[in-house]
Amino acid sequence: MRYVLRACAKTRVFTRRFRIGDRAGACRDRRFKAGWAQIYPARDATHFPSCPLFSHRSFPMSYLPRRLRRRVALALSGLVFALPLSAETAIQGVTLSTAGLAMIEASGMMGEAPIRLSVARDEIDDFLKSLWVLDPAGAVPYVTLTGPGSFEDSFAHLPFGPQDVTDPARLMSTMIGAPLRVQRRGEVWEGLNMGVNQRPCEFGPCNVLNLQGEDGALQSFVMDDALSVQFADAADQATLTSALRAWRGSANPRRVEVSLGSDAEEAREVGLVYLQNAPLWRTAWRAVDTAEGIRLIGWAVVENTTGIDWQDIELTLATGAVRAIEARLYERRYAQREQAGDAMPPAPAPVRAMAMGAIAAETYERSESMADSTASVQVVADDGESFSRFTLSTPVTLAAGQMMSVPFLSEMMPDARLTLHRGRSGQSHPAIALALENPLPLRLPAGVLTLYEDGRGHAGDAVIPELAPGATEIIEFARDTAVEIREEAANSETVREMRLSNGLLYVTEDLERRLTYRIEGAPDADREITIDHPRYADWTVSSTQGAEERADAWRWVVSVPAGERASLTVTERQPRLRRVGLMDIDLNTLAFWESRSVDPQIRALLAELAELRGQISEAETERRRLAEEIQSAEREQSRLVNLIVQLGDDSQANRGRRARVDAIDAEIAQAQEEREAAAARVTALRARIAELIGA
Repeated sequence: MRYVLRACAKTRVFTRRFRIGDRAGACRDRRFKAGWAQIYPARDATHFPSCPLFSHRSFPMSYLPRRLRRRVALALSGLVFALPLSAETAIQGVTLSTAGLAMIEASGMMGEAPIRLSVARDEIDDFLKSLWVLDPAGAVPYVTLTGPGSFEDSFAHLPFGPQDVTDPARLMSTMIGAPLRVQRRGEVWEGLNMGVNQRPCEFGPCNVLNLQGEDGALQSFVMDDALSVQFADAADQATLTSALRAWRGSANPRRVEVSLGSDAEEAREVGLVYLQNAPLWRTAWRAVDTAEGIRLIGWAVVENTTGIDWQDIELTLATGAVRAIEARLYERRYAQREQAGDAMPPAPAPVRAMAMGAIAAETYERSESMADSTASVQVVADDGESFSRFTLSTPVTLAAGQMMSVPFLSEMMPDARLTLHRGRSGQSHPAIALALENPLPLRLPAGVLTLYEDGRGHAGDAVIPELAPGATEIIEFARDTAVEIREEAANSETVREMRLSNGLLYVTEDLERRLTYRIEGAPDADREITIDHPRYADWTVSSTQGAEERADAWRWVVSVPAGERASLTVTERQPRLRRVGLMDIDLNTLAFWESRSVDPQIRALLAELAELRGQISEAETERRRLAEEIQSAEREQSRLVNLIVQLGDDSQANRGRRARVDAIDAEIAQAQEEREAAAARVTALRARIAELIGA
C-alpha cells in the first residue's frame, strides 16, 4: 500500500510531489510543515479531511508500516546508530554513513518496568546526544544512568571509604558505636561495636571484635569463619547495602547501565533511535564494457561494529557531506568561577565537528531485473540536499565483528571510452579513460572501480569521486603505450601600442604561447585522441575551431590513422600593460624599448631621450672626476701645510712649498667652477627630459 503524509499548521502548507516505484509509477503526495502530521492511504489521497489541530498523542508512530515509520523518523532525526540492547529490545534497522556514524532503529516494550540498556562508555555521549523515543502513548520519557563520578559520590557521605567495605575488620573499625548482633554456633550476643584490634593467636595474629553487651559487660570475639556479625540498626544495614551496590555498579567501567522509562505505566511497544560511532562503509565499483554500453555495478563493503548481531535488519547506506557534533555530555564538568584579580571569563570548550547531515524529500525507487552476472540487490534510494541513501530491500543478517560485501546498485551507461591526453601533464602516453555521467537523481558514492572488458578480462582500476546527479567525471584506468605524444612550447611577446603620459611610458603587449602536440599514431590501428588543453585565467585561445569548451580545458579530438603522425597547435594570448618610468631610466632599457616601438614619434622621442641620458651620464662622470681631483688637491695641500709648520724655518724649500700651496688653491677653485658647471648641465638636461616626457 502507498501512503500519503499530510501535515497541517496554522501557517503555510507546501507540497512536493515525487514518484516512487519505477520511473512511470504512482505518485506520492507529501505536505511538510513545522507542526503535527497525519498519514492516509494513497488511495484516499484525493479526499483529505480538513487539517485539525491535534497533539502528538493522535499520531502514534507504531501504527505506521515500519518502512514509512522509519522514513518519518529519519526525516526528523538525521543519522542514528545502535548499542547493546536488553533482551526485550530488538534492532529493526541500521543506517551506515560515510560521515563515520551509524544509526540504529530498535523497538522495545515499556510499561511498569523500564527498558534497560548497557552502553559502551565510549558511546555514551553520542547516545545522550541523539536518543529519540517514539512512544505511541505520548508519555514523557526519561533516561537514568550512573554518572561518571557516581562511585566516589556514593561514599562521599558514608562513614567509611570504598576499601573499608571489602574488609570486615576495617569496616567494624569505622563503625564504632554501631549496634551489632553477633552469633557463634547458635549463641547470640547483642551490644555496641567497640572496634577491632589484633592479638596473638595459635597460628599467628588474628582480628578480635570487641563488644559492649546490653548489661555493660565487655566481650571479645575472634573474627573467624564461625563468627557471624550483623548490624542491628536497619539504617546501618541500609548504608552498607548502598555501599555494596556502588561497588556493583563500578564492576565494569567500560560500560554504563542505562534505564529508559516514562510517566505512563501501560505496557506498549516504543521505538528507539540513536547514534553510534562506526567505521566508514566503502564502495567498490565494477564496470563491464559490453557492446550495449558500460554496466556499472556498485558493491558496498560494510562492517558490523555495533556490538550486536544483525538479524534480518533493514540496512541503509548513506553518502554525502553532512555535519555531526561530538558532544561531551557524560563527563563531569564544573563552571570556572572568577577568582580575586581574575576578570577574564573562561574560554568556551572547543567543539570538534565531522561530516553528517539531514534528510530531504525526493525518492527514487529502483527494482530493475538484471542478468546473473550483473545482478544487485533491490534498493530504495532517496536524495537530499546533503546526502543520499540506499536502503537494501533484502533483510541483512550479519554477526557482530563480521564484514560483508553486497552489490547494491546496477546501472547501464553509454559507452564513453576515450583516449585522453591532458596538456602540460608531462605524460608521453595518453590515458585510456571512461567519461562516466551519473544518470540518477542520486549521489553516487566515491570508491575504487575495477573495469572488465567483455570477453577479455581485467582492463584496469580507477578511483571514482562522489558524483552528484547529472555530474560527469573522467576516470583513467590505463595508458595507451602504442601512442606517443610530445609537447613543443614556444613563447613570444609582441608590442601592440606605446603611449606617453605624465612621465610614464605605457606599453601594451600581447603575450603569446604556442603549444604543439605531436602525435605518433599506433602502428596497427586508427586512434581518436582526445586532447584536453588546460584553461588559464586571463588567457584566450586564438582559434577554437573544432574545440569543445569545458570548465577547466579546451578539448580537441584528433584523428590519427594507423602508423601515421598528426599534430595540433594551440595558440594562447594574454594582453599585458606595463608602466615604465622615463625620468631615471637607464640607457640599456631605453634602447630596448626604442627597438620595440611601433610608433615613429615614440621611437624618435625615445632616441632623443637616449641622447639626453647620454649627455647626463657624461656630465655626471665629469662631475665625479672633478670632485675626486678636488679631494686629491686638498689632501696634497694639507700635507704641505703640515710640513711647513713642522719645519718652521724660512728655507728655500719651505718657500717653494708655500708657493705650491698657493698654486693648489687656484687649481681647487678652477675645478670647483668646472664641477658646478657640470652640475648645471645635468640640471638643464633633466629639465629638458621632464619637458619632453611631460613629467
